Amino acid sequence: MDILSKLPERLKELMFDKGVNPPKLAKQLKMGSNTITRYLQGIRLPNFQTLVALVEYFHCSADFLLGISDQPQYEQTFLPVAPFAEQFRKAMETYGFSQYALQKKTKISWNSFHQWLTGERLPYADSLLKIAVEMECSVDFLLGRIS
Repeated sequence: MDILSKLPERLKELMFDKGVNPPKLAKQLKMGSNTITRYLQGIRLPNFQTLVALVEYFHCSADFLLGISDQPQYEQTFLPVAPFAEQFRKAMETYGFSQYALQKKTKISWNSFHQWLTGERLPYADSLLKIAVEMECSVDFLLGRIS
């Protein structure tokens, strides 16, 4: 998705504002610095857990980090991340989407939806973004960080 091209730029901006470099950020988040470097180069996208770790570390919205919003919302109080399967069901109900309709619109595999809804697996940032765009909701809502 084209909008994800903003992730490296946003991550660089947040790192600059916080005064951290890739090795320091990686150490804080308990991951390899090569992973952070790949995010900064646009080679790799964060998985669910890493996306949550990044937005919590920088205390910004997931929508800002992923390029949906231009407002980082630093002052906003975010809720703890909800179990994704529960929050995903809530989002589909709230926005009036069936699994079938959402799968067809996003072109994400049926198997992925099944695994997310049963808690077997968590989505990557690109899938969260596709879902949020289709549902016209916030990624932070999909994460349960806002109600």
